[in-house]
Amino acid sequence: MAYFDQPKLIVDTGIAHGRLGEAALAEPLIADTLRREHGSNHRGRAFHAFWLARTQLQRGKLDEACHTAMDALAPAAAVSSRRVAGHLREFYEQLGPFRREPAAVAFEARLREELPRQVSGSPRP
Repeated sequence: MAYFDQPKLIVDTGIAHGRLGEAALAEPLIADTLRREHGSNHRGRAFHAFWLARTQLQRGKLDEACHTAMDALAPAAAVSSRRVAGHLREFYEQLGPFRREPAAVAFEARLREELPRQVSGSPRP
């Protein structure tokens, strides 16, 4: 329970709102925690950046969502977490309708560089 501090409560509340489809409530909570999160917490930064990107995509902010998801790639590669990598794969799949948009193309290129196994076997746009 030592890890469950106020920022963890705030980000988990944001994630819960996002999962309930309440992206407008979720985004500021997740973004605030991500801004304050220690740079050495690679797993947390990657995980929370994914949730922020997912929330931004729910709100129709494609460019911002792809940029945020790109911010998750380096920390995700640093920790080699299957769970985090799976979430980034999930985000990649959510970009299906936007595959030809420049932001989605840029995210896919970075994803292929940082975590190539997450897109191996996937059809190219």
